Amino acid sequence: MSKKNNSELVFVPLGGVGEIGMNLAMYGYGPRNDRRWIVVDVGVTFPGPDLPGVDLVLPDITYLEARRDRVDGIIITHAHEDHYGALLSLWPSIMAPVWCTPFSAGLLKAKAEGERGSPDIPVKIYRAGEAFDVGPFEIEAVHVTHSIPEPVSLCIRSPLGNIVHTGDWKLDTEP
Repeated sequence: MSKKNNSELVFVPLGGVGEIGMNLAMYGYGPRNDRRWIVVDVGVTFPGPDLPGVDLVLPDITYLEARRDRVDGIIITHAHEDHYGALLSLWPSIMAPVWCTPFSAGLLKAKAEGERGSPDIPVKIYRAGEAFDVGPFEIEAVHVTHSIPEPVSLCIRSPLGNIVHTGDWKLDTEP
């Protein structure tokens, strides 16, 4: 945490740390009482035998809901369920614009069409190699290799420094 004019750059993981799945990260910039936020990924995890009858496990977004009026956007790194699978369920509690690659947006649309009562989520399209602004952050989408089309890592730029959010990736000599 660095300070400049009482501004701080903070990271709040609400899922995906120390576990497989349920990826949801918040990045905030600004003074403690006037901080703006972005969310990276809104994923699910799949329960084990200890949760019989449960289909999906969603991240606890209580902290996020308390700050929803300060969330400038949600950025999805790729269309695996553990990175975007909770979006249809949790978006009504956040109500922020969503940025996705064309492939992720297409899968989100198909998923919404298959689930009755799904919210109409405003989606903005970005592509690997592009930069776009979300609140006080400049986001650069960096192409990576993974087991699904159009995965990206994010270079998140702020006045206090840059963050690399890797999402998922793999080394592949012949992608």
